[in-house]
Amino acid sequence: MALLPLLVPVGCAAGAIPGGSGSGGGDTVSASASTGADNAGGGGGTPFDPAGSGGGSTSGTGGGVAAAYAHTNTTLFAFDPASPALVTTKLGAFACIGKTGEDGSMTDLAVNDQGDLWGISSKNVYHLVPSGGVVQCDKTIPLTNPATVKFYGLTFAPVGVIDAAKEVLVAGNTDGELWSIDENGALALHGNLGKVPTNDGQGHTYASKNQGQRWELSGDIVFLTNGGKGIGFATVRDCPKPPSTQGCNTTDTLLEIDVAKLGSATTQSVAKAVRGQIVARSGCANPSAGPFGSMYGIAAWDSKVFGFSHSGAIVEIDNVTGGACLVKSGMDLWDGAGVTTVAPVIAPPPPK
Repeated sequence: MALLPLLVPVGCAAGAIPGGSGSGGGDTVSASASTGADNAGGGGGTPFDPAGSGGGSTSGTGGGVAAAYAHTNTTLFAFDPASPALVTTKLGAFACIGKTGEDGSMTDLAVNDQGDLWGISSKNVYHLVPSGGVVQCDKTIPLTNPATVKFYGLTFAPVGVIDAAKEVLVAGNTDGELWSIDENGALALHGNLGKVPTNDGQGHTYASKNQGQRWELSGDIVFLTNGGKGIGFATVRDCPKPPSTQGCNTTDTLLEIDVAKLGSATTQSVAKAVRGQIVARSGCANPSAGPFGSMYGIAAWDSKVFGFSHSGAIVEIDNVTGGACLVKSGMDLWDGAGVTTVAPVIAPPPPK
């Protein structure tokens, strides 16, 4: 998800949506700011039902729980989060992006517990099926979005959070709001990312003009079931006049999300803890790399959050402190990432 200046079974994330419940992570492409809290209550209806769209398989088409993805604005890649090298494998271009009458960018991905892959753009959500070097959009659902909220992050809320029986798609916008999406494309507000504190708890103070302002979603959100104790993370940025992207901190912050609060929240904060700014931590092979920003895509695995930056960097972020090491850099400008809701996660300790 970019805002300022993944189908091969591997790792953790995506697929087609046949009959399951699950979550994933999303991210953004740089884009115009969303409208803000005035958009609250933009929809409702039955929460998104993965089992209602797709081919009806019980195992999914994305490799089950062993699939993880990242993408540029037009192209999908798979990667293995258990591999230290984090090699990315190109799966193909999105068939529904970039042509006349289509949106120009896929802004994020989400993957359910069956490994089914979904994407979002400014106007639609898509069920995605990689096949033969192309990523087919075999189902397109227009967003019922009169408030023109622009989404840059996508994930699945685990079963029991918003709906007792199924996983529900949740999208995040620049203004730090989280919205559920039902099978008709209708939206409902489920909280925001809270406000910028004085410091990140790791020795980094935020600019005084940004303190007390709403966090903006710099990049992405990812939720995990964590054995029934849902956990979530987001990459955010602090700005003086959100949702404006002017004058924002170019270093992202890792935020922990209280996933359980999504079930009842509307205009309240669902933030649980500020884990820390995403700066280089001690012991990195390249300690001069960092700090890191524009983390438009994130995927969680064990005690790590992998960040995919629109600058081309892939970083490994500690989910306790936000400290990060550069894994690799390249020419691909990442716009999103996704991992299945049932990916393994080691939850950080409770906030102090």
